[in-house]
Amino acid sequence: MMNPLYFIAGVLVLAIIFSVISYLMKSSAYKKGIYGKKVVNKALKKFASIREMTVLSDVAVKNADRTILFDHVLVGYFGVLFVQTIQGKGSFYGDSKEPVWTFTDEKQKVTFKNPLTEMEEKVEQFREVLAKNKIYNVSIESAVTVVSLGEEPKMYLSNIPDSANILLEKELMPLLRKERFEKDNQIDPKAILALFEKQ
Repeated sequence: MMNPLYFIAGVLVLAIIFSVISYLMKSSAYKKGIYGKKVVNKALKKFASIREMTVLSDVAVKNADRTILFDHVLVGYFGVLFVQTIQGKGSFYGDSKEPVWTFTDEKQKVTFKNPLTEMEEKVEQFREVLAKNKIYNVSIESAVTVVSLGEEPKMYLSNIPDSANILLEKELMPLLRKERFEKDNQIDPKAILALFEKQ
């Protein structure tokens, strides 16, 4: 008969090995810049799976000569939710009225387009696509989710309207649980899904 202490020690060793492998995989994905997208995609699919909704990632919609890229799309009877992912462990500085935001950490300082303005432009383009395809009265929501590995990023943002959904990773699921995402607005999800192309 196996000694219980050996059994417990074996379980602990396996747990440690699993934790190390899991961390290394996350760290590798983070360095490649895909960790944030994986985290958000997983959260959206978890929400969608029991609600007969569909999640698309890295898709595009054509509008005349423009191609509009989306990180994540949640489509259901409530309408459409677009989610853009920003990944970074450091500090974010931004103003809703400024065209450029900044990210800094111990190694770098990076500027990038205001994600709220960028999302507004994409949503407007998508509305045009819906109208051209004679799809009307679709509720469209959007969110920008900031994901980090380990310590939460610091957000120094100003003039952000209440309607702007710029969230930390932990705030995404509470947003999805809001009543408006459960409402049946008599949308035809298949007609909307047919507009997207995989990148």
